[in-house]
Amino acid sequence: MKKFLKKIILISLPIIVAAISIEYLLRQIPNEYAYKRHYLDKNSNKIETLILGSSHSFFGINPAFMMENTFNSSNVSQSLKYDFKILTKYQNNFKNLTTIVLPIDYFSPWQDLAAGSENWRVKNYVLYYGMKSFKLNDYSEFLSIDLQKNLTRIKDHYITGGAISYSDLGWGTAYNSSKSLDLIKTGQTAAQRHTNDIFSKENQETYTKNLAILNSILNFCNQHNIKLILITSPTYNTYRENLSKIQLNKMFETIYNFVDEHKDVTYLNYFADTDFTEQDFYDADHLNEIGAEKFSRKLAHSIDSLNKL
Repeated sequence: MKKFLKKIILISLPIIVAAISIEYLLRQIPNEYAYKRHYLDKNSNKIETLILGSSHSFFGINPAFMMENTFNSSNVSQSLKYDFKILTKYQNNFKNLTTIVLPIDYFSPWQDLAAGSENWRVKNYVLYYGMKSFKLNDYSEFLSIDLQKNLTRIKDHYITGGAISYSDLGWGTAYNSSKSLDLIKTGQTAAQRHTNDIFSKENQETYTKNLAILNSILNFCNQHNIKLILITSPTYNTYRENLSKIQLNKMFETIYNFVDEHKDVTYLNYFADTDFTEQDFYDADHLNEIGAEKFSRKLAHSIDSLNKL
């Protein structure tokens, strides 16, 4: 029995050492989550306008073209739950925060990162923001992502020298106009990916939870004298025409009802804004750097006008 255990240990040891080494190497790769946590740790007391939300705002709102002391704390597939977690994590540091910009898009009321196809991203909030999870995998890069993908990440960073894909103020820089995708194909695939059976028990429960979180975000804003601005991001027509009208109408109904009930909330709808043309989009529902500058300047102007009222 002792010989058998010894053999098991000898066989397992190289695997364990390799796994620990891969984990260490992966955690040293710069990423937007670690950067944003570090930025908020040091500068949250200076921020006046905070951008939250998922990839639409991550790639679509560039603080360089906004008012001074704006920071983009959104991330790909970031659901309302994690928007609120970021707010509460730094609630005692946001001494100068006056405005929160929170996107509510076609999928937002039914989005739950932890329950979706990209639930592997939860580990980014656990590892780099210091948030909690009940899943062991969320505490490890190695356990959260396929081994081949992790090895590719290591090769890209340590051998080929991967570039940083976010700006100093948290805007995602990867969706460049030189690499734009087919707007017809991406309109179809993105619309399909974002469409849910909103009448299923699971999605109705998620909707109820997200509405409660939205109310919690508003309460946070009211307690700290912060203006809450809800927005719906610009999209291309090939995305809009493939959406479920039932889900789209429910999304708008949710926003308008919420704004009607809470007069201290502002809603800005850019969903079908004709100022945004083909050259502004990376794909059918994400802006490129050209569209991001246009959107950011336009949003900044709207916020400035609201502040003068």
